[in-house]
Amino acid sequence: MRKDSTVRLTLGVALLLLQWQVAASTVFQHRDSNGRAVFSDVPAGDGIQRTSYRTDFGRPTATASCAGLTPAALNQRARTWRPRIAAAASKHGLETDLLLALVRVESCFDSRARSSAGAEGLTQLMPATARSLGVSNSFDAESNLDGGARYLSHMLKRFGSETLALAAYNAGPGNVDKYGGVPPFPETERYIKRIAALR
Repeated sequence: MRKDSTVRLTLGVALLLLQWQVAASTVFQHRDSNGRAVFSDVPAGDGIQRTSYRTDFGRPTATASCAGLTPAALNQRARTWRPRIAAAASKHGLETDLLLALVRVESCFDSRARSSAGAEGLTQLMPATARSLGVSNSFDAESNLDGGARYLSHMLKRFGSETLALAAYNAGPGNVDKYGGVPPFPETERYIKRIAALR
């Protein structure tokens, strides 16, 4: 009986260690242009910023949803979601191309996306933001698109410019107020540039 228990315990520990090793093997490390260590769930080197940690301010997007997607697959996702994105944009007085670019950058059109910071869904709503917008399920695409479009529309009205609205969407309106403009956060600066390039 004792030998049997020891064998089971040994096998259990071995399985746990194997699971830990597999999970640990999916973390990649490299140095960014400022020499800081970057840990990510995808390798670096293809020119796409895939930061999935938070050392600077500015919320990271759900880049894992983009990993392995071909341009054709991403374009197919865009075509699938475009009618619903257009409807949400129209409802909240936004340009369709702006909301389309935001969803592409935030989640790669993955309605089940979840970032390392905890943002969820197509427009990557943080849980507290979702609650404040009355979005009870961020993975419900219609609710998420409506909430994200409403929030972006509110940021546009508050700050009066697309650039500042996008900075607020990514880094939070408090940071835009604090810095009197786009916060000097690399994640936020890249975010604005990526959306502008898609418009």
